[in-house]
Amino acid sequence: MSFKGSEREFIFSLYLKEHKSILEDVVGRSLTDLLLEAYWQGYKLDLLGYDRAMGVPVITEVWLGKTGGYHQERFLSLLETVDEGQLLYLALGFQVKHVRELEQQVGSSDKPIKLLLVRITDQIMEPLETLNSTHKLKIYNSLGLLDEVPNPLRVVKTIEHPLYKLLSPKPLPDNQEFDFSKRVDVNRYVLYRLREAVPNFLTLQREKHFIEDNATIILGGGRTGIQFYISARNRRKQAFVELRFDESNSELFQLFAAKPWLLREKVDESVKVQDNTIGCYFKASDNVQETADELTQIFSRMVSAISYPLFDILQYENQMA
Repeated sequence: MSFKGSEREFIFSLYLKEHKSILEDVVGRSLTDLLLEAYWQGYKLDLLGYDRAMGVPVITEVWLGKTGGYHQERFLSLLETVDEGQLLYLALGFQVKHVRELEQQVGSSDKPIKLLLVRITDQIMEPLETLNSTHKLKIYNSLGLLDEVPNPLRVVKTIEHPLYKLLSPKPLPDNQEFDFSKRVDVNRYVLYRLREAVPNFLTLQREKHFIEDNATIILGGGRTGIQFYISARNRRKQAFVELRFDESNSELFQLFAAKPWLLREKVDESVKVQDNTIGCYFKASDNVQETADELTQIFSRMVSAISYPLFDILQYENQMA
């Protein structure tokens, strides 16, 4: 639950995603691989996983503050939506009146729900602030800073409806099962491959909401008006990776467009620079995995050749503002 554009909650959620044993110690259960900012029944959740033994959802929401206001209301609303499973409410502190509201909500729901109120240690804030001010492409490989904080989470209260103990095991969803006849699954697969190849490009770590009518993945490029567009097959049976700059960022575009031969050397010989766009295009293969291979290689090189210096410039501008 980020607030006013803060990245601290996202960074801490990412850390927990990459170190899910911390959450497994809290719940006392083995969890599936966690999804970050997953879309679920109209909500964008901080973390979504499943209990491996029971097959029920385990939802984690993070708030780096004390309970209250919007975050309390949102969590109460989320509780109304959940039919079954376990929820973890992580915060720096819980007000007594808010704990009572949560107890009342679970107790009156008549749904098999278990809620854990989990206290985040205050010691996490200093390394989080350091990470929050770090070069955006260097955060992922610097998450080890948080390892220095002992016992970052502590359960302060368990609120469990009696029906929770009566739950029967259910089949687990398979997030790595793809039907390549569906555009949504092709996009999911490409995102999965990109995330494997360039995990430090943090926009990839967030789940995306895909629709069948759209064959393009859109990723933020570091600033409003700068975006990556990636497609495994458009209507012309073409695959591509583009980095587009809007008019307000045309000066940044010109910094890279001024030396197209350098881009061809560092990214790909087929790179085209025109209309505030830097892109690579090729004929999509009938084999989605082969197309994903090439998209991944091109995107990785574009991140190295363009995004790293671009993020340096943006970080410098933020520091001078």
